[in-house]
Amino acid sequence: MHVPALVAWIVSGALALLGSWIIILNYWIVISWYFHRRHHSRIPLLGGLCLMAAMLGSPLPGVARYAWVPLLIDLGCLFTLVDFLYAVVWLQMLKR
Repeated sequence: MHVPALVAWIVSGALALLGSWIIILNYWIVISWYFHRRHHSRIPLLGGLCLMAAMLGSPLPGVARYAWVPLLIDLGCLFTLVDFLYAVVWLQMLKR
């Protein structure tokens, strides 16, 4: 195995583990709030972006095509996108 390929595997693996861990924590926070009404702060965008970067840098062919999926899976990204659309699009339409 060549050094650039090894570096690509190590970096994408580390980013995938970090991103997956943050996504799981975001789900745990939502489940904890639902059952116990404990409020914690989600980490918006970080888990989805780490996993997306891991998929884009992966040496496996065809993985980069699905790099947008972690942004939909991560609740931090999904809530941030919904909040953004509400704040910018919906409230701007109501001002007119």
